[in-house]
Amino acid sequence: MEKRKVLRDWGYMAYLERGEGDPVVFVHGAGNRAEIWARLFDGLPDYHRVIAVDLPGHGDSSCYQINSVEGFAREIRGFLDELDLENVTLAGHSMGGAITIKVASTDHRVTRGILVGTGARLKVNPRLLDGLRDDFRPWVANMAKWSFLKGAPGELVQEAMEMMIEAGREVLYNDMYACSTYSGEEELDTFPRPALIACGENDIMTPPELSKELSEKIKGSALKLIPGAGHMVHLEQPGALAEAILAFLKE
Repeated sequence: MEKRKVLRDWGYMAYLERGEGDPVVFVHGAGNRAEIWARLFDGLPDYHRVIAVDLPGHGDSSCYQINSVEGFAREIRGFLDELDLENVTLAGHSMGGAITIKVASTDHRVTRGILVGTGARLKVNPRLLDGLRDDFRPWVANMAKWSFLKGAPGELVQEAMEMMIEAGREVLYNDMYACSTYSGEEELDTFPRPALIACGENDIMTPPELSKELSEKIKGSALKLIPGAGHMVHLEQPGALAEAILAFLKE
């Protein structure tokens, strides 16, 4: 996939793009970047236009610090403006799911939503926030370990850990702080339908109960719990998640 950049008033937002047709825009989670979706995209055919964005301060986007979900949502709306996108399916993982809830519930250009490993609230243990600020690398290692099903391939855990380290202390701390102060409960009534809600069956970072609550509050949504996966379901079971997304897009 080709990496491109679009100019914003504070710098550049980078993104990956492939395929044609109505766009499916993917928003990554805390401390990640667009490439986190690469394994998932291998299971999506080229007749879908898939776009994965680097949030501000992440990946190849310019260094612009944001510490609220609302702030990230504002920049995703600006990204849709710059690419002149319409009839968008917006997909997000974890913090990216929170951003998706904020954008999709108020933006007419988003006609469908996909929420992966997220919730209407994303509680963060204060010890984790303190650890990321005061003792960065060991707590990044803890986050990476907690994000996967026990026994997951070591290279996947290492990939996730290295991505968070590359994001850096300030970015990852701000991301997790944004999660800790976020609430999307008021937006669920206006979240677009149809909607797909997916979660790893063994997710301990954003447990399946949060996805079940979303499916109850977003009437008419489809819930898919994916076996053999923790929080990083798009790394652990990309084929199963891609299959669920394709079935949803064909509806």
